[in-house]
Amino acid sequence: MAALGTGALGAQEACFQGSVDYDGPCYFDAPRWVGEFASLSANGLLGALTGGLSRYLDGGSFRDGFVEGALGGSIVYAGKRTAAESFAGAGFIGRSVAAVGASSVRNVSRGDPLFSRLTFPLGPLWVEFDTPTREVSARLDPVALGWMAYGISEPELELDWGGSFSDGTPVFKTHNKVLKLGGDTIHVAGVTNAGIVYSADVPAYGPGHARRHRAHEQVHVIQEDQLAIMWTDPLGRWAMGRTARLRRLRSGLAVNLSTEILRLLGHAVPEHGDRPWEVESVFFAR
Repeated sequence: MAALGTGALGAQEACFQGSVDYDGPCYFDAPRWVGEFASLSANGLLGALTGGLSRYLDGGSFRDGFVEGALGGSIVYAGKRTAAESFAGAGFIGRSVAAVGASSVRNVSRGDPLFSRLTFPLGPLWVEFDTPTREVSARLDPVALGWMAYGISEPELELDWGGSFSDGTPVFKTHNKVLKLGGDTIHVAGVTNAGIVYSADVPAYGPGHARRHRAHEQVHVIQEDQLAIMWTDPLGRWAMGRTARLRRLRSGLAVNLSTEILRLLGHAVPEHGDRPWEVESVFFAR
């Protein structure tokens, strides 16, 4: 087990409160509205470019895809902002709102009406609602299922039922132990893989740390939903459609490679704290 020293906790508290009067890293010394605007702009632009370029490559209007995609990306931002709040159910509500935004970007990308089909990831299942017909269907996310099975099988982890229902995703917790990455070299408070959360429950860290950590990982959950719904699932379904043996699986499987994409992108930004998705999660968890 590892514990934070008093000095480290004090520095962390000062950083999250917006003070930089200490020797230590602090990402945010600007007014909060600047960070909110940056996240709104980044999510809006990601949705806009995804929608615009996809529509253009399919022979449609880049402008229409760009504008509608920006709206979808802005809804994703609203979901992240909600999920980072501390009231019960904030994670579930925020994740659902963000899923509507990501689904909208995907719909726009293929030339469909903005809210024509909505996808809601819930653990290893993706529940889908077809708005025109009001039909509900579900697809299995094999990657999330694998990470959930790992959490169940790992003796050091236990499923947090209350946290899972509140956050809208399976949350596994340790008992007074931190998590280890990269063998035994890196200790972390939490990890999110394909929307499945592993969390270090260390009471010595204090309630403030626990609150920020929950918000931090919940934003990561939504980031992975965002990438999976907007990018990896549409591309995966297209690829499966090119092979006769896989074509029949498209209706029942979700292609979630979001964790792998973030790991690949991480090689381009070696410093963990400088990665845009980490900066966004830290900001929302202030």
